[in-house]
Amino acid sequence: METTKQPAPKYDPATATHDAAAWKQSRNGLVPAVVVGTTLEWYDVMIYAQAAAIIFPTLFFPEVGPAIGTIAAFATYGVGYLARPLGAVIFGHIGDRFGRKVALVITLLLMGGATTLIGLLPTFATIGLYAPLLLMVLRLMQGLGAGAEYAGAFVMIGEMAPPKRRGYWSSIPGIGIYAGVVLSALVATTVFSAPEEWVASFGWRIPFLVSIVLVIVGLFFRMRIAESPVYEKLEQDRSARALPFAEVFRKTPKRLFLAVLLTAPIGWNSYVSLTYSISYAKEIGYDSSTAILGTLVASVLAIILVPVTGWLTDNVGRRSIYIGICVVGMVTAYPFFMLLQSGSIIALYCAHILMVFGVYIITGAQAAYLTELFPAEFRYTGVALSREISTALLAAPAPAAAAALYLWSGGPWWTAGIMVLCSAACLIAVWVLPETKAINMNYTAADLDQAKA
Repeated sequence: METTKQPAPKYDPATATHDAAAWKQSRNGLVPAVVVGTTLEWYDVMIYAQAAAIIFPTLFFPEVGPAIGTIAAFATYGVGYLARPLGAVIFGHIGDRFGRKVALVITLLLMGGATTLIGLLPTFATIGLYAPLLLMVLRLMQGLGAGAEYAGAFVMIGEMAPPKRRGYWSSIPGIGIYAGVVLSALVATTVFSAPEEWVASFGWRIPFLVSIVLVIVGLFFRMRIAESPVYEKLEQDRSARALPFAEVFRKTPKRLFLAVLLTAPIGWNSYVSLTYSISYAKEIGYDSSTAILGTLVASVLAIILVPVTGWLTDNVGRRSIYIGICVVGMVTAYPFFMLLQSGSIIALYCAHILMVFGVYIITGAQAAYLTELFPAEFRYTGVALSREISTALLAAPAPAAAAALYLWSGGPWWTAGIMVLCSAACLIAVWVLPETKAINMNYTAADLDQAKA
């Protein structure tokens, strides 16, 4: 059994196999390949969330009233997150056994295909209860694909990037998260600001159909990238495990549990601020466009700061930066809702900017850290599972639970309290886990056992 108090294997220049020339040659294709895929993932996530907050209650749940319809729409959104751990197991297995590249191509096609099909769905007015049922099925397909998309993106870069700049390069796919948010906000603001009759009849479909463009671009890049050298070495040494999923739980159970907590603020805090806050802002008097633009302003700032955060982890350490973000997250949860309640547009923008420093930039610190925490032979599975168990438990219910808590208590303060708890849980996990900066990415579970001996 693993003990998290032992340090991770250290980076040893004498045994490192990083090929600087190969990295320089491959990064020009690899970086856009993973960024486009992550952009697609989060475009899909956010366009669905915005539609759930604005139009899906009317189109798919017209008979239950606006408040319950919103909760029902957010519940279908959450269903996709319940499928993500299964996607992490399936595509993590493919990534660890058959190659990182293969898994990344399949997840791209599954996510983008499901999103495009949502844009073709008949509504409740046409086929009745089959409409929300089909919506839920397609959302499940989205979730399966997304269960290993972003994790695979930064694992791929983390295994190829220079050790001393791994934090920076691994954070680059995180730009795609907020690029997806920005793209979805721009598309949603344009479409959902149009006349209501046009939006309800056909306009709502356009944001989902746009997804096919990102799939084509992403596939163009992904079919041309090289396989991870870490995976190729595993194949050469015949070190790949038959069941990576089982190996994660057998070899690194404590590390997996703590890695799940590392994602807790992303699972609850970011989804509350990026999705539920749109519905909440509408409830207290903001119009839809203003509510969406608040997330856009914060996401543009995050695009700039996520790679800066990754760079800082290379220079200061993974743990130190992570701890600072957790502390900020704990003290900004209640001010976030206080600023929203003021009714001021400037205050709304300031509220979302707080979230950049309290949770969004954690993606810049997390990518290299999670990649370095798991041994090479089941790294893809371990990273994907740690993220998606957390999102299934926290992100899946976040928008619907926040809406229900508001109906029950008449305010957002229980939701804010859970945000504080998630940041605190993350802080505890970071405190227990070892520093991993610049380790040799070829280390295996056997190396971990030897380090404990």
